[in-house]
Amino acid sequence: MLLALTLPGFCWGFDPPPLTALVVDDGTTFDVNTVETFLTGRLVAAGYTVTTNTGVPGGSLSGYKQVWDIRYNNTTPLTGPDITAYMAYLTGGGSLFVMGENSGFITRDNSILALTTAAGGGNVTILQAANSLNLQTVVAPFTGPVSLTSITFAAIGGFSTIGNGRLVTVDANNVAGAIVFPPGTLSNAAAGTLISVLDVNFLTASTGGSQALTDNLIAYLAAPTIIPLTGPATPAPATGVLVLTGLCAAGLYFVYRNRQRPA
Repeated sequence: MLLALTLPGFCWGFDPPPLTALVVDDGTTFDVNTVETFLTGRLVAAGYTVTTNTGVPGGSLSGYKQVWDIRYNNTTPLTGPDITAYMAYLTGGGSLFVMGENSGFITRDNSILALTTAAGGGNVTILQAANSLNLQTVVAPFTGPVSLTSITFAAIGGFSTIGNGRLVTVDANNVAGAIVFPPGTLSNAAAGTLISVLDVNFLTASTGGSQALTDNLIAYLAAPTIIPLTGPATPAPATGVLVLTGLCAAGLYFVYRNRQRPA
């Protein structure tokens, strides 16, 4: 009885640590009143206590289960200190979301490339003067836990190459609008997880499928899993190559048959 009174945690178990999330905004009306309000609501619904801050706060971010940087303007690219803070967070196993936008916000987008390069995400590139298609297929595991197979973005940019990343959403031309670096894919921050979507409007109620995708991203960042590399299908050989290959095979066959005949 004395042991139970003095060591209640031993007998009854400790409460799980609180779920905490940080949302980094740019201080503008749209980012705070619309995007941040929508995202905060989804995080609270998932059981999180949310802290908001204009810009990346000083000090360690390790106390946050998730960090969402929802800045998107060209006036708020990721700075050197931002990248340093995020690298420390990712190296410690943090789950980070970084917002990008379409090609009209390429300064912001290119600063995300600086982060993926620093983290060791491989050869990641973003379309500099074009965008992906707004209608995109959602790729597993982001098809759940809220069922979602496709989403229509408002005006989404495009990743022309994704390096070590994996697809979150992809259009009919195989151009990704959203990618993820699961644990083990960032060579300089192997324990970390990084997601980027190139359209801020999905974090509003106006985009079809926005709530489902947001909830699924929150769920994944809460418990990131390894996602197998499934790359694009190998293109079929040109018809001429197939014909030439067939003729060569036939020729080899006849040579073989002639050698098998008795003298």
